[in-house]
Amino acid sequence: MALSATTYNCHLKVVINGEATEQDQVKVEVVENNGKYDLSLKNFVLWMGDFPMPVGTIAVTGVAGTDEYGYTTIKFNDKLTITAGDDPQFDTWAGPLLGDVPVVLTARFTDTAANADIDIDMMQMMQQVISVSIFGVAPAPATLEGDVNRDGEINLSDVNRVIDIILTD
Repeated sequence: MALSATTYNCHLKVVINGEATEQDQVKVEVVENNGKYDLSLKNFVLWMGDFPMPVGTIAVTGVAGTDEYGYTTIKFNDKLTITAGDDPQFDTWAGPLLGDVPVVLTARFTDTAANADIDIDMMQMMQQVISVSIFGVAPAPATLEGDVNRDGEINLSDVNRVIDIILTD
């Protein structure tokens, strides 16, 4: 398959050493390029009550995917650098200050839905394991006027479908 990208609107739950917090909604982008996947959670902000702690962008690239039971799974277990976010309301991002951190990520997705579990092992540095759970959906694609069968194209099958509707009514 050629290059394709899907952005999911996701709910975010963060658990730090067993204590769960609900977070803002986030956007997660998955890009597929010939069976390899990039997943990014941009501008991750950890909320501690009313206090935001801007972390940054968590991204994995070039991860092989496995297609099974109608969804794709990617798994990553390595160190990565959390890069600075680009949200202008925050001047400083904590992620780049941490250096390479151990991350375990498992994500499952279809064209319309995604979920991911990300564990960031900060035991050596901060005595914490940060577990991030993401689940959400991709917005429905815009339909073209005249795309009766909703296949994303206006073609002969749309005309045939209209004729079928007229003849059966």
